[in-house]
Amino acid sequence: MRSDEQYLGVERSLQRAWAKGAGLNDEEFEPPMIDFSPENIHLRQVGDAVKSGIRMAGGTPCEFNTFHVTDSETFASVGMRYVLPSRDLVADMIELMVEGHRFDAMVLIGSGDKVVPGMVMAAARLDLPSVMLYGGPTRAGVYRNRKVFLETVYDGVGEHLMGKLSKEDLKGLEDNHFPFAGACDTATSGNTAGIYTEALGLALPNSGTLPAGSNYQLRAAKYTGMRIMELVKDDVRPSRILTQEAFENAMRVGLAVGGSTNMVLHMIAMAKEAGVEVTFDTWDRLSRETPTLVKLAPSGSWGVTEFGEAGGVPAVMKALEDLIHTDTVTVSGKTTGDVIRQAEIWNRDCIRSRNDPVEPEGSIYILKGSLAPGGAIVKSSGVARDMWEAVLPARVFEDEEGAIEALRGGRVQPGTCVVIRNEGTRGGPGMREMLGATSALMGAGLGNSCALVTDGRFSGATHGPAIGYVTPEAARDGPIALVEDGDPIRIDLSDRKLDLLVAPEVLEERRNRYSPMPPRVARGYLKHYADTVAPASEGAVMPR
Repeated sequence: MRSDEQYLGVERSLQRAWAKGAGLNDEEFEPPMIDFSPENIHLRQVGDAVKSGIRMAGGTPCEFNTFHVTDSETFASVGMRYVLPSRDLVADMIELMVEGHRFDAMVLIGSGDKVVPGMVMAAARLDLPSVMLYGGPTRAGVYRNRKVFLETVYDGVGEHLMGKLSKEDLKGLEDNHFPFAGACDTATSGNTAGIYTEALGLALPNSGTLPAGSNYQLRAAKYTGMRIMELVKDDVRPSRILTQEAFENAMRVGLAVGGSTNMVLHMIAMAKEAGVEVTFDTWDRLSRETPTLVKLAPSGSWGVTEFGEAGGVPAVMKALEDLIHTDTVTVSGKTTGDVIRQAEIWNRDCIRSRNDPVEPEGSIYILKGSLAPGGAIVKSSGVARDMWEAVLPARVFEDEEGAIEALRGGRVQPGTCVVIRNEGTRGGPGMREMLGATSALMGAGLGNSCALVTDGRFSGATHGPAIGYVTPEAARDGPIALVEDGDPIRIDLSDRKLDLLVAPEVLEERRNRYSPMPPRVARGYLKHYADTVAPASEGAVMPR
């Protein structure tokens, strides 16, 4: 019954949509299943193009694969617990293969937001000449003259269960989500990773937003293969590229385009491998200084492929002007300043200027307060203005499934703060993405009156008042463990605050009688992960 739980039923429409993006039919979901993903289905052709470029430049390509636990096929399931833990294993696997076989350099081809940062972590750790090539997005599907993004399908599930969308139209969204291979066209965590690795200088200019499997991408793949041989010749290593300034450039670009909250977690982890310090406070400082210039889906109407056509990462850096460190080194052989000077902004409706930003500050806010003394993260661009300041009574759930069941059953009232705890790095374990819960909230029509607060995390496809990464998590005795139904929770995005409005003496009494949840797993890798992983505020890294 394992694949039945993952892919069958109305609630699994998004999971089927992703599988259909890899070419599967409805009839193929009944038998037992093996792994697939539209993000990866075209990478054989991309890898062959890279190898052609290496051979043209006089090198000998050797290929090996890693794995990809795909987020969008595991939402709201046990499988999601394995997604974030896979990131550090990707880095470890690359280290084992490259060091074990004494390779001279690396071209890292990846899709998905755990694979890509894992590859960057490996590049920083091994410090061999390296180039990244992101697997790329696909154009948004179209159904009944409506763009179909990832969040369109998942919100459609909630709409259908609430009687607002027919079964036929839900299936229409499911069938038309993916016109081609690649990641969906929204600012998911994977597409955000393609953007920030280019901004870091680890990928060739404009390669992070090229449509998956397109002639443009295949040509970029050949140039990537050719370029790695030049990096070997000139001994250009990641330690010259992954500097403090480069990380700040990448963070500013991620903020300016409304990227996924997951990049906060990954940037901290990648920086640790590179010997650079990035913290929640770093993100808070840069977010206050960096305007939002692009409103990508799900917060806006622009797809990632459209953003690429408008000029992509180089154009955003050009629009950010003096906020960008222009003397940083890139794998192209040019400085970031050289890349910016050659950039053009082709669509100023998509990429706005600093004088006319979408928002004056960055899209990601770090909130602190008595509920999150170590910090929490919200994507402000997805929150309606009337929800920026609110005091809401808590409704507490010990896992995502409980919250989804209550939301879809109509048992959550408007004006509630839905609290989902024991979903952090240790308590989950694995810190699941809560897209199932946010989509249930939106589908129930509560997105403008309810908030969601969790020690779990959120996907780049999340929209609405969703606050995650609450630190310390419940399993580390954070205040979120002490919240009870009805407790008033104050959310103030303008002041970057998240407070539990309960008297200290009441919380102390609760703490004295508090018993933590027993561990959800007793053996295997997740047990090891729960015992050793760092908190979200420290990048959820494993010891090394």
